[in-house]
Amino acid sequence: MTEMDDVLGPLLDEIHSLAPEDAALVRLFSRDGESQVGALKPSLSEALDEAVRTACPQKTTFLSVDGDERSFWVAPMPGLGGHGLALEEEAAHRLLAPVVENLVNQIAHDVRNYAFTVGLQAEMGTRRAASAPEVKGHFEAVLRQVDGLKQYLQHLLAYGRSPSLALAELDPVALIREIIHQIQFSRPADAVPLSIRIEAEPLLGKVRWDPRSVGAALLALCDNAVRSADPPPSVTVHVAQDGNHVVIEVRDDGPGISPDILERLTLPMAVRRAGGAGLGLAIARKMATAHGGVLAIESSSAGTTVSLRLPTEVATG
Repeated sequence: MTEMDDVLGPLLDEIHSLAPEDAALVRLFSRDGESQVGALKPSLSEALDEAVRTACPQKTTFLSVDGDERSFWVAPMPGLGGHGLALEEEAAHRLLAPVVENLVNQIAHDVRNYAFTVGLQAEMGTRRAASAPEVKGHFEAVLRQVDGLKQYLQHLLAYGRSPSLALAELDPVALIREIIHQIQFSRPADAVPLSIRIEAEPLLGKVRWDPRSVGAALLALCDNAVRSADPPPSVTVHVAQDGNHVVIEVRDDGPGISPDILERLTLPMAVRRAGGAGLGLAIARKMATAHGGVLAIESSSAGTTVSLRLPTEVATG
């Protein structure tokens, strides 16, 4: 047995105890020359194949022989078959988010100008066609589509704009109640009634948050919850204080989210419903980060819980 075998033999035994038998041995190098040995699950080739098939980055986990776990997003390199770009999860969000946000913001602003012009022309057409119901109906249909487009653009702008917090003293439970009323009153009259209730533990006092930003995050979380099944599942919004933080949990008893979709949920536009922008959780995460908070998601066949943990007093400056 060679000296290399003496080193790799026990190492490979330990790696196989951490990862599948067919997992390939990999070594990660840091900028300062330090390295870690372990395995990727799924393997790099499997992640790249799936990324090509779905046209979306895929998540893989590095399992080191020391027991450490690090998550990476993998995407194929155009024109270089079999090669890929791997970014650690936090680095991917930090590096890619500003680029995507800027692109989304520019597109949303341009489209909003067109939507304004189309809406204005449709309103004028509606007035002039007052004596011709068959023509007026077409203009009214255009206005309804423009209203839907404006709501879509609001999601894009909420994600694309840099958060500018205007902190104010507010009652978290009152803000949640306002968001729930907004969701309920925006539904069509013939839609299935929603079941959304609030469970609030005693809080020590009011908080200082930006109501617009936190409201956008809560709206996205509650909207996702009620749309997680058809008919809408029961939803509970639980509020509690944990030291100098407030934790808001939005729980639904829907069918849950499969693991492969769950890991891509906070990636902008990676998971979309028909007519949706696919930005709800990305917006919520962005608003949480701007407040010095965190967003977490747990899901099983019994339902999904998304928790928003925010400091009661947001640091400024």
